[in-house]
Amino acid sequence: MKVLIIGANGYLGARLFEDLSQQFDVIGTYHQQKFRKELLALDVTNAEQVLSLCQQVQPDIIIQTANHSSPRPAEDDKTGYVHTNYTSTQNIVEAANLVGAKVIFISSFAAIEPDNIYGELKAKSEDKVEETQAGYLILRPSLILGKSPNTENDRPFNRILKLIGTDSVGEFDTSWKFQPTYIGHISQVIIAAIKQQVWNKTVHVFCSTLTTRFEVARDILQPFEVQVRPIDKMENMKTQEKDERELVVLGLPTCSYQQMLGRIHQEIQ
Repeated sequence: MKVLIIGANGYLGARLFEDLSQQFDVIGTYHQQKFRKELLALDVTNAEQVLSLCQQVQPDIIIQTANHSSPRPAEDDKTGYVHTNYTSTQNIVEAANLVGAKVIFISSFAAIEPDNIYGELKAKSEDKVEETQAGYLILRPSLILGKSPNTENDRPFNRILKLIGTDSVGEFDTSWKFQPTYIGHISQVIIAAIKQQVWNKTVHVFCSTLTTRFEVARDILQPFEVQVRPIDKMENMKTQEKDERELVVLGLPTCSYQQMLGRIHQEIQ
């Protein structure tokens, strides 16, 4: 089984590359930063490059992780943002259909009831992914937590990680409640879905506990004696709550909040 990970240099992509390489023949791409010598250069917004790479690699499955992770970059370059967060996925689906590959798309809870350009393009990308002829799987994580080989990427968990070993007191928001996603759980769901042939589904990947950024940071950092304080940033973000029975019905692994914390503590130590 040959798996091509688009964006294997990013926070999530780097962890997927590490985990899935233990089970499959994995090839990964990068755009700006190369964290592994074996990664292949790719501008995923360039349709010709995407098709050429897919024809060269002939993957069975393409995993698309190469998106901006928030709406903020759209403020400076909306056109470029659309290219990265939609056109790239369109290019992948079109190439997949020409080489007979399945597509796994990393979407987001934000696609459920989109209220900004990030969620809107995730939802639009999901519609495009459903056109994959060989089969598709759409995964919707929430805020992703857990250690990645890429600790430099400016993601929420990496900001938490940087507090360890310092005298800094971290401030974290209490206004938004969400069900977090453990990064390793995404890998587990993908591996199980591939082995069990779970295709043409949209699956939410999350821990069932509702929490806040402050509570997550406090619980992750507690064993390392790092001080954190709550701050209400009055973020106007929707709380999306899902039931893990969806995973159980499909025979896919679940992950509790306590399991996530235990695994994260092991990864950090």
